[in-house]
Amino acid sequence: MDNTIRFGFWNYVESGVLKKEEVAEWKKMHFDLPMSFTFDERKHDKRDMLALLDECEKYGLKLIICDQRTHFRTLLLEDRDKFIAGVKQAYTDFGTHGAAFGFFVGDEPAPNETEIFIEAVKIVIEEMPGLTPFANLVPYWGGGSDFDMLVGASEREHTEIVEKILKETKIPLIGYDQYTQCLDDNYNTECGINSYFYVLDQYHKLTKKYGIPFYVTLLSCGHWSFRTPTEEDIRWQIYTALAHGARGILWFHLYGYDAGTSYVGNPFVLCGNDVLKTPLYDAILRQQAIFNAYYRPQFEKMEMTAVYHTGHIYDPQKRFCADDMLSDINGKFSYPTIITYYKEYITKKKWISVVNAHQRHANRITLKYANGKEESFWLAAGEMRLIDPEKQKR
Repeated sequence: MDNTIRFGFWNYVESGVLKKEEVAEWKKMHFDLPMSFTFDERKHDKRDMLALLDECEKYGLKLIICDQRTHFRTLLLEDRDKFIAGVKQAYTDFGTHGAAFGFFVGDEPAPNETEIFIEAVKIVIEEMPGLTPFANLVPYWGGGSDFDMLVGASEREHTEIVEKILKETKIPLIGYDQYTQCLDDNYNTECGINSYFYVLDQYHKLTKKYGIPFYVTLLSCGHWSFRTPTEEDIRWQIYTALAHGARGILWFHLYGYDAGTSYVGNPFVLCGNDVLKTPLYDAILRQQAIFNAYYRPQFEKMEMTAVYHTGHIYDPQKRFCADDMLSDINGKFSYPTIITYYKEYITKKKWISVVNAHQRHANRITLKYANGKEESFWLAAGEMRLIDPEKQKR
């Protein structure tokens, strides 16, 4: 399994509207897995995509290629042989480029599209050796009648669908998106946060069973009932996701390109010939830079083994209990706190992370180790502290 932690984004801008010069901004924001502009070979010039790939290679980025020929819904519209021919041509056009990570296969297939989705993924894997297809599924929305209404399947049925996709396609990674962690204040925000943690747990459990990583798409623009995130929200989303086993984060979405749709605050906004930057441009740049500088080297050496909550507990099954490393953990305030255990892949050395999971307020955390030592530290909203438990034994 690839141990790299990756940052990317969703991109709905058509190929040719923006050019290769955007890649310099992606690099500046510390993205390493951007999504390409959307390409349709019937109306776009493939030289624009090739120039984009060249620029990504220049900056050391891998690209998720959005090409209509590999999308599962294209298979719904044309026969299998024609779809295969299109996939092969897409691979010839772009797939052998050194900056190609893989091709986008589709987003949120409905339950009645499961079989065609599986078939498309299998074809893309078969016809594009050495590449990693990117496919994105729906979250759970916490189950219940709302989930049934929105997804068209019960929670149990959705789990069975996800398992079927993972088992039959043997896809090397899977993604999903979730935004309930950023509900507007006039909604049940606590329910939204609870749902967010629940879905992280579900996807971690399923992907661990099949030995693959999962990538979660998080919020970088206000829309519908979801608020425009602050920099605290960006930090909170990064570290709560990583603390629950996510190995990649994509932001929804980078470029705002319309008005009168409720989508606001995207890091970039297209206004005529101008590309304007918003506060979220700087927020994502800073938070991804901080992760790269202080956390990435260690995170890429280890995997999550267990996660617990204390303070305000969203899932009673994850309530922290004393063990052979920690005897207790307390906050000055009873805010949600996440304690995660990790194990290094090679050395098997253990690590701990602590995340202040309150979205707005700092907290002073006190850890009591099993050997009787204690330490206290403050964490900002959403901030993580990495701890080497071996140092506490000295």
